[in-house]
Amino acid sequence: MSRWALVPIKGFDRGKSRLAEVLAPSERADLARSLFEHVVQVLRTSPDIDAIAAVSDSAQARELAERLGVLALSDTDGSPGLAEVVDGALQDLEERGATSVLICMSDLPDLTAQDIASVARELEESDVVLVPDLAQQGTNVIAVKPATVLPSCLGHDDSLRRHHCDARRLGLTVSVQLSNGIGFDVDRPSDLDRLRRR
Repeated sequence: MSRWALVPIKGFDRGKSRLAEVLAPSERADLARSLFEHVVQVLRTSPDIDAIAAVSDSAQARELAERLGVLALSDTDGSPGLAEVVDGALQDLEERGATSVLICMSDLPDLTAQDIASVARELEESDVVLVPDLAQQGTNVIAVKPATVLPSCLGHDDSLRRHHCDARRLGLTVSVQLSNGIGFDVDRPSDLDRLRRR
């Protein structure tokens, strides 16, 4: 068994575009970078993760990933969206020996090693574990075994529903797990306000 974590990350200068009305470009880049660093550090401390990869079209993000001790993967040339980027990276990780993968969004400030452990335990009983955002629309963590068993629907506002429907259609066992630590992502000004109030 080899369980990897995969973190997709945009270039820091292009991240958090929905915060443009409240943060300057440099502030958005700093926020995206610090959130990514937090997620990687949590994954590195988790005994349930054997190795970590980040996938990005940004040389700067890949360089930071490597400094953090993470395998840095490039986006597949011509990938039209996040789902295709993730699917390409999952194929790469399977070829590297990954038997299961936990795909984790890069903007989860409340993520803990306990959250990762809970998902890992659930994956022992299911083919797919989905952990939605607080609105229960998007998907902030997806755990799959084997690595390429479920095509990604990331990048869609209703990715949770899409992932769940596709997994059932493929005959996979699915668990949906609610988690405050995983559910809170920083996308909108209201999320930033919540982050600042902590």
